Amino acid sequence: MFHYTDDAAYKSISSQPRWTFKASKPAGDHPVGAYFTSLEPGTPNLAIRLRIPRRKLVYLFKFNGGDGLRPLSGGRGEYVFWSPADYNVDKARQVWCGATEDLP
Repeated sequence: MFHYTDDAAYKSISSQPRWTFKASKPAGDHPVGAYFTSLEPGTPNLAIRLRIPRRKLVYLFKFNGGDGLRPLSGGRGEYVFWSPADYNVDKARQVWCGATEDLP
């Protein structure tokens, strides 16, 4: 599972041993939540498919499992998942974080 973000959010989330993704209100009529995707870096038209600004693709978090995540309603539910509350990822599930271009 992936979470793409910008510099400020990356620094905040990565500064803690347990990653906490804060639930917030996204643009549009989607519910308050923390949002994730199964789409990997390099996916064609990634920002467009996720409906996020390109600046939010600069950093990413990669983790195993999607315990408690719900698929987004509609067609994007195949690859967009969300949690209605803050979502925590303990160290055992963390795979990698950093600049998207540096993902091994």
